[in-house]
Amino acid sequence: MKPVSNKPPFYIKLSHVLLSLVLIVVILRTTKDILAPVAFGFIFAILLLPVAQGLEKLRLSRGLAATLAVLLFILCMFGLIYFISWQMSSFLTDLPQLEKRLMQQANALTLWIDEKFQVDSAQQIAWINETAAKSIATVSQFVVNAVSSVSSVLIFLVFIPLYTFFLLFYRRLLVNFLLRLFRREDADNVHAVIAHGRVVIKSYVVGLFIEMVVVALLNVTALLLLGVQYAVLLGTLGAIFNVIPYLGMVVTIIITLLVTLTTATPVLALWAVVALFAIHLLDANVLLPRIVGSKVSINAMITLLGVFIGSMIWGIAGMFISIPAMALLKIIFDRIPNMKPWGILMGSGE
Repeated sequence: MKPVSNKPPFYIKLSHVLLSLVLIVVILRTTKDILAPVAFGFIFAILLLPVAQGLEKLRLSRGLAATLAVLLFILCMFGLIYFISWQMSSFLTDLPQLEKRLMQQANALTLWIDEKFQVDSAQQIAWINETAAKSIATVSQFVVNAVSSVSSVLIFLVFIPLYTFFLLFYRRLLVNFLLRLFRREDADNVHAVIAHGRVVIKSYVVGLFIEMVVVALLNVTALLLLGVQYAVLLGTLGAIFNVIPYLGMVVTIIITLLVTLTTATPVLALWAVVALFAIHLLDANVLLPRIVGSKVSINAMITLLGVFIGSMIWGIAGMFISIPAMALLKIIFDRIPNMKPWGILMGSGE
């Protein structure tokens, strides 16, 4: 007689997994304004932990050390924001002239299409006006939504330093909490996950910052040598957008192409696009593996999928947070026997 198995059928396990995933997504989207600052605070707390520990070794209290570390972080962020704002000022001043030049380029393009492909320029202008009207309506709605959510943005920016401070100050309490959640025999695995996760996220963020600086220097140098206007602004923004895998490069090329078309010739715009694409290839094949290293060994398919899922759940914030979150999930999956297949799926296969 066969023993009765208490193992549930496959379809019940599958339904439980799908229901859990749906609930997780709903909870994350519903609590975005609460959890997104916490997630960024978690990353910055890991990044600032060596600074806080170094100050504590100088016999400063834990609260004072955490405060000084967060103030240092705020000063660095304000410096970056001031630099970008300073570069944006001249661009915003010249924006009306750029719009006129863009319209001239559009008129010349319609005449060329009319001559080469026998498409009536009036039909082209009608299509452009219709598309522009839709775009203006979309942009207007975006502006209204942005203005209405200014308070949310300010709360987001204010709460990130606060959460960073609290995570630094109560880090031992949080570690003890995680240890108490699991059995005593799992304490070594919990410590290993915490230590490995901290190393991976810190290495990724520091490496990403170094890579951003190198890419910014390469972008600015290439655009300056080509004689592109607003080279410093475009190169810096390109390096910041480069933090978003794959999509950031596309956004950078589109912005550079439009700006260069309104300030120079199409040939120069084409060369600018070629230069930025070449720098992206150099970054993806040389800089990223050497600077960031193999700490985050997630394959390209899962990376792109994670970026899209992060965008769907938390928008732009989700794009930035997706890679560290997936790296942490992979560490956890690799430590849990039942979840190891998912860790293999996320890995690079090397």
